[in-house]
Amino acid sequence: MSQLDEDAVLQSMMNKILLVAMNDGKISEDELAILKQVKLDIQSLREAIKSLETSEETSEEEVNRLKEFRKNLLQNAYSISQKDKIITQEERDLINSLIKSLMTTENY
Repeated sequence: MSQLDEDAVLQSMMNKILLVAMNDGKISEDELAILKQVKLDIQSLREAIKSLETSEETSEEEVNRLKEFRKNLLQNAYSISQKDKIITQEERDLINSLIKSLMTTENY
């Protein structure tokens, strides 16, 4: 997959979760915190992908790194949502959207 394809997939994922966050017409502080963390995590993924493209690691190692990224991204979003010990329906919807987007990107 080319860098442009990867960027399109990642941008599509961000767009989907942003639409879910804006579904009720406002973005709560917790939703904003999740979106910011996802953006940071995606930037880290882009850097990891660039690093993998220039390395001689095997494709199995690349797959493992991507699986680890997905797990960390979801864990980060979940951790942010439970900081105030209350997970709202909006936060659940955002995390579920993130899960669906990540499942869709598994094929890439």
